[in-house]
Amino acid sequence: MIERAHLLVDILRSRAEREPDATAYELVGRDGQTTELSYGSLAGRASALAGQLTRCGDGPALLLYPAGLEYVVAVFAAFLAGRPVIPAYPPNQSSLPDRARLAGIVEDARPSVVLAPEQHAGMGEASFLTVPGVEAEGTNWFRPPGAADQQVGIIQYTSGSTGNPRGVLVRHDSIAANTAAIAQAFGLSESSRGMTWLPPYHDMGLIGGLLAPMSAGIPVRIMPPEDFLKAPLSWLRQITEHGVTVSGGPDFAYQLCVRRAHDDASLEGLDLSGWSVAFSGGETVKQQTMEAFARRFAPAGFDPGAFVPCYGLAEATLIVSAGHWAGPTSDGTASCGAPVDGQRVTVVDPDTGAPRQEGQEGEIWIAGPHITPGYHRADSTGLFGELDGETYLRTGDLGYLRAGELTVTGRAKDVIVFRGANHHASDVEAPALELLGRRGGTAAAFLVDGPSACPVLVMEVRGERTSELAARVRAAVLAGTGLPLGLVVLVPPRAVPRTSSGKVRRSHCREKFLAGAYADAIVDDPERFGELSAGGPSLSAATDELTTLICGIVAAVRDIPECRPTDGLIDLGLDSVLAAEAAAVLEDALQLPVPLGTVLSAANPQDVANELVKGWLADGRAEDAVLDRVLTVIKGEAAA
Repeated sequence: MIERAHLLVDILRSRAEREPDATAYELVGRDGQTTELSYGSLAGRASALAGQLTRCGDGPALLLYPAGLEYVVAVFAAFLAGRPVIPAYPPNQSSLPDRARLAGIVEDARPSVVLAPEQHAGMGEASFLTVPGVEAEGTNWFRPPGAADQQVGIIQYTSGSTGNPRGVLVRHDSIAANTAAIAQAFGLSESSRGMTWLPPYHDMGLIGGLLAPMSAGIPVRIMPPEDFLKAPLSWLRQITEHGVTVSGGPDFAYQLCVRRAHDDASLEGLDLSGWSVAFSGGETVKQQTMEAFARRFAPAGFDPGAFVPCYGLAEATLIVSAGHWAGPTSDGTASCGAPVDGQRVTVVDPDTGAPRQEGQEGEIWIAGPHITPGYHRADSTGLFGELDGETYLRTGDLGYLRAGELTVTGRAKDVIVFRGANHHASDVEAPALELLGRRGGTAAAFLVDGPSACPVLVMEVRGERTSELAARVRAAVLAGTGLPLGLVVLVPPRAVPRTSSGKVRRSHCREKFLAGAYADAIVDDPERFGELSAGGPSLSAATDELTTLICGIVAAVRDIPECRPTDGLIDLGLDSVLAAEAAAVLEDALQLPVPLGTVLSAANPQDVANELVKGWLADGRAEDAVLDRVLTVIKGEAAA
């Protein structure tokens, strides 16, 4: 049992009483200006909102604020009121998958109150509350009686990389144990300074980015996630300018920084010598990424020993193991360090549950106060296993223990079993990514079953994609892993699906492949591709004509002679400024909403058209009416 003095609400109260004016959180805007939130202000505003929450039924609170200071206030208000909080994305009306996911969360969680800056449809009978402003800073501390350590504090919906999102029940005592373990594993002290750009809707962004600093008593700077994605090197400039000592993200974040640092001029003014904890987690930690980042930013003072590979999952609150990187290994693997304080880790045979010997791969099982009790309104069968009379969480991840440290090798579902040999998908993807370097994007390896099993690699490539390049990728994978790929599929950037937290959705990629979504890809075996793939996706007439219109607009804003439906938008040089211009032109012509996010997130004009038509139909517009409007614009007539 965690002592009450260690619960985050009690830590907040203590700090608000002792140092009310000290900075707890600050938000950095795009203009570089910061807005601060002190411990006293946070306590007052959260207390005011907590009082309102207690008058809104008994169900959980759904949080739909964007990343920022209001988000922090809302989380602590729910904690104070004894209400489970559900971190979720602010609704994106232009994204059908986002709307479907949010609808699924609402149906499963049945929140009684929604915390959001504005009201949204589809929230059932829930009440709406907004986060109070500075006028509430003087509110007296509010903590109703009966709030227990083992009450659920967070219902954390998983990102969906391995199945349908499920709400993980995270108790207050587990939050306290895990945030304290993070502070200890990272060696945080009063002189530490944190920074996060991680989406707070996920466990790493919420627990690691926002709550662990409260546990450690250190200030943390918040950068909106979209600002990082648009300008990754701005993360490193904030680290330089504000003396940040601890910050991190998934492997892809470090890859982005390497790709954007094209020349030495991009390093000008950077000083990363004070960055002592650069954690990497949330997806497979790749040695080649850490090596590339360390080489590129060595002139800026980055110390490779600052890398802290981590392993964790929502069902364990967040962190399971962590440790500073000891440098490259001969087999290319990266240890994720020793289990954090209170966490017990064992590796077992996934079929029998028998413990594995040191160095032998098996399923990772964990136990301790960090472990959550299961899922909200969902079957937790198979989530736990028994070993020597103790209950362990079955992670579904594979790895091995050596000298007390854990190395994670992949997901059990991401193992490609071919001709009696096991190949981890990430291992298959690694040689291809190394071959392409900066030209390579996300890759997904999977097996297509059938009379003749076929290992497939779908890979994003910037620039020219040729069958010769596909053949070179096949040869690199064979040399690096011994796996003979049956098919290499080269696609434009953004074509391989990822979760919102950056994890590769290999099973979804396989589904897209089998449905014919990559019909226009470059492959090294067209005949085999035709046998396996169902052919091109079925496009409606409205989508087909809209694609033609979008191609014309893209060609115009880029001042190029031609744009084809499957041309990669990034390859064409459509940056955020030109994408905004194209979206504005299209919206003005059609008099229909064209969200910039839809254009920025799409791989090619055909994908843009697909998402726009889906969104318009979901909003109640008739497909025939959409088609008529598009044809009117194409014919050069005034849009109705």
